[in-house]
Amino acid sequence: MRVRQIHYGHPWPLNLSWQEDPVRPELSREFRHTAGREVWTNEGAIICVAYCKMVPTTVDQLTSLVGLDHAIFYTVWSRRPGAGRTLVNDIWSYLLLTRPWIKRYVTLSPKTKMAYNFHIKNGAIVLSQNETTDNYEYKEKERIKDGFPALRRTDGGPDF
Repeated sequence: MRVRQIHYGHPWPLNLSWQEDPVRPELSREFRHTAGREVWTNEGAIICVAYCKMVPTTVDQLTSLVGLDHAIFYTVWSRRPGAGRTLVNDIWSYLLLTRPWIKRYVTLSPKTKMAYNFHIKNGAIVLSQNETTDNYEYKEKERIKDGFPALRRTDGGPDF
């Protein structure tokens, strides 16, 4: 796994600007980096993660439900085939190993066939179908069953 967190003042990969997010283009750079939210990359894809106390059903709830024990993947996109899948799995593994207080790994996804196919193919289950979004859940036991990839950090810290 080669991932790095993109902090607010740090540059984004040249081919993956936040302004080009096809899933949530309305969200500002500030939104993605504040109130319990993080951005990660493997240089081929971007994933935005919010930490909440419950499963949100709208983008607005990413701000009102800020907490610690639910990791919400609310946008992922790539410009390289397979990079989004790899990033979802690598971040899921990384969070399982480094943030034991997280109890659930859930998406806040658009209601599209593409999102459905992507998450189901990656091992998630349909958790709920909401008015404007769908939630998919990645179960820890599935990740453990599949085995963890070798985790390597790109920020100079120790490998996991």
